Amino acid sequence: MNYTAEKGIKNILETTYQRQGWAIPDFVTVYEAKLLAEKMDKNPWQPEPSYAERYMTLRTPAEALALGNTCWFTRAVFPELGERRGIAASYYVDMGQGCYEMVLKQGDFPAVRALYKHFEFLAEATYTAIRSYGEFRTMWD
Repeated sequence: MNYTAEKGIKNILETTYQRQGWAIPDFVTVYEAKLLAEKMDKNPWQPEPSYAERYMTLRTPAEALALGNTCWFTRAVFPELGERRGIAASYYVDMGQGCYEMVLKQGDFPAVRALYKHFEFLAEATYTAIRSYGEFRTMWD
């Protein structure tokens, strides 16, 4: 894992969240930064053979967590990924929340619980940090 990248990403997230006026708990920001840094180091980062097939074959909470994290990453960084094939960003939200729900049945993991409950907002907040870094972004026009 690239800890320098993780630290830099965390700084970008914190700066953006502060500028936007969002009070996102530090444990969530740390989890998001780690997840983003892990995906940067992984190529290919998309599930094989597909999101749906991986979801249908989940066997363990670890597999569910990995796919949930990938869905969150996809929604946060590349929400337009499946648009040409008719896949809306909500596809990744629904699947990711389903994965996180499986994980939470095994125990209480605060960062996972936060991503599960606030998946769309946290993904959009991260999208703002990644795509609009340094600028204020009005999300609700």
